[in-house]
Amino acid sequence: MVEDSKSRRTVLKGAGIAGVTGLTASLAGCTGGENGSDVDGADELGDEVPEIELVAPTAGTNPFRNELAQIVAENWEEIGFDVELEELEFGAHVDKAVVQQDYDASLLGWGGTPERIDPHTFIYDMHHSDNTQEGGRNTPGWENDEYDELAELQVTQVDEEERQQTVYDAQEMIAEAQPRTYIANEGGYHPYASARVENVDPTLGEGLNSFWNMISATPTDDDTVRFGYPSEIISLNPMQDLATPDRQFVRLLYDQLYRIGPDGFPQPWLATDDPEIEDDGMTYTVEIRDDVTFHDGEDLTIDDVEFTYELYADSPTYGSLVEIIDEIETSGNEITFHLEEQYAPFTANVLGQVYIFPEHIWGDVAPDELVDFEDENWTGSGPFQFRDWERQSELQLEAFDDHFETPNADNFIRIPGADTAQLVNDLEAGQIDMVGAVPQPTAVDRVRDDDDLALAEFEAIGYAMIEYNTRREPFDDRHVRRALSYGVPKEEYVEFIRDGMGTVTHTTISEHNEFWHNPDVEEFYEDLEAAREELAEGGYGWDDDDRLHYGA
Repeated sequence: MVEDSKSRRTVLKGAGIAGVTGLTASLAGCTGGENGSDVDGADELGDEVPEIELVAPTAGTNPFRNELAQIVAENWEEIGFDVELEELEFGAHVDKAVVQQDYDASLLGWGGTPERIDPHTFIYDMHHSDNTQEGGRNTPGWENDEYDELAELQVTQVDEEERQQTVYDAQEMIAEAQPRTYIANEGGYHPYASARVENVDPTLGEGLNSFWNMISATPTDDDTVRFGYPSEIISLNPMQDLATPDRQFVRLLYDQLYRIGPDGFPQPWLATDDPEIEDDGMTYTVEIRDDVTFHDGEDLTIDDVEFTYELYADSPTYGSLVEIIDEIETSGNEITFHLEEQYAPFTANVLGQVYIFPEHIWGDVAPDELVDFEDENWTGSGPFQFRDWERQSELQLEAFDDHFETPNADNFIRIPGADTAQLVNDLEAGQIDMVGAVPQPTAVDRVRDDDDLALAEFEAIGYAMIEYNTRREPFDDRHVRRALSYGVPKEEYVEFIRDGMGTVTHTTISEHNEFWHNPDVEEFYEDLEAAREELAEGGYGWDDDDRLHYGA
C-alpha cells in the first residue's frame, strides 16, 4: 500500500531537511509485493526504456526545486526508469529547455506576470501546436488537433461565460494528456528592508518583482533602491525577451499602449483611454498621448506606434503576437487596428504586450537581425532609462524625469546574486534593499524577527512544473507522462520543502485566478502504485532488476 502522505511528512519533518531525499526514496518504494509492487506488466518484454535526463535548477539557483528534483528522480527510479539528473544555472537551463528544446524532462517555473491573468498565454501560447518551434512556448511539442480547436475558439469568444467554459474544457484535456506536470503555484514571501524602503507594492503573481512595485518603492536613506535576484539578466532586447526576469526589467525601459494593472485588467498607459471597439470586435481605435518622448529626447509619435506593430510582424520571436492584425490605419494621434477575426484578449494580450520602439533607432534593423540587435542605450520611453550594465555585477537604471509616471526612486539597481541565501545575507548587511525571490524557511524566520526587515506576501498565478519532450520516445506516450506525474510529490513540495508557501495545482490556470481556473480537472498526486498501473495499461513491463521495458 502506498505510504500515507501526511504520515510521510511527519516522518520527514522529524528527520530534518538534510535527510529528506534519502528517506523519501526509501518510503517511496514501500508499495508491497515483489520489487515493491503488486502490478504485473507485459508478459513479453521488448527493449529497455531509454534513460531519462531530468534537467533541474542548481541548489544555488532554486533550492526548493533542486530538492524536489532529487525526490522526483528517485521516485522515477522506483517505478522502473533510469534517471540522470542534470543541474543547471538559470540561463543555461532556459537555453537548453526553452530555446533549444534539447531535453527529455525539465523542472522549471513559468512566471505569472499580470498579462497572464488572461488565460490566453496559458491556453494558447503554451499548448497550441503552432507554438512548438524552437523558442516557442509549447516547449513539450505537444500536438492535439481537438485541443487546438478549443484554444482557437476561446480567443474568438467575446462572451466571457462562453469563453470560460471553453477554457475549462481545454484545462481538462491538458490534465488528461499531461504534457506537463503542474506542481505548485509558488506564492510566498519576498523580503525587503522596511527601514530603508517604503511604499512597496507586491502584486498577484509577482510579489516585489512587479512593475508597480518598482515604480512605487521609495528609498528613505538615499535616492537608490537596490534589488537582488538570484540570476543574471540574459538580454534587454525586447525581441529576445524569453525569460521572466528579463521581461520584468525590459518593461521598465519600454512602454506599451496599455499596462496590465495590479487587478489584472489592462489600463491606458500610452493610450489616453480604453480602445474604441467597433464592427463586432473587429476594429480597435486607440488615441495616444501627445506628451511622450523617448529617453534620447525624440518625440514618440503615432508613426512610431505604427512602425512598431509592423516591426513585430517581422519578428521571429513575437510575430505571432500581431498576426491577428489585418490592417493598420493612422489619423492624427489615433491608430486603428482592423483584425482578421474576433480576438477577445486583443487589448490585454496585444495592445498590452507590444513594446513601442523608436523608429529612428530600429528603422534600419533587418528582420533577421532583430533578435541580436544591440542598442547600446536601450532607448525606450519607459519610466526608467538605461544608465549602465556591468554583467554579473549590476544593471543600473535611473528615473526618466520626463515620463508621465515618474518613479519614486531616482536610481534602481538590479544586483544578481549567487543564490537567494546570499541575497538575504546582503539584505541583512544593508547592501541591498529588496529580494525578488522566496528564501528558505529558516531565512524567512530570520527576516520576520529583524525589526529593520519585513516580508511582502503574495499569491502566484505562475507555477513550478515538469515538462516532457513529446518529440521523443517514450514521452510521446501519454501513459508514460501520466505515470511520471504520479511520481511527483506535490503536497510534500508545498507543505514541507516550501514550508507551506504556495498551493498545489493540477492545471495550467492558478486557483488564485478564480474566474478562469477549472477546479474539477483530473488530479495527479504522488502514487507510485498508480504510476505502475498506468505503465502496465500502456503495455510496458519490468525485468528481474525492476527496470522498465517496452512490451514485445
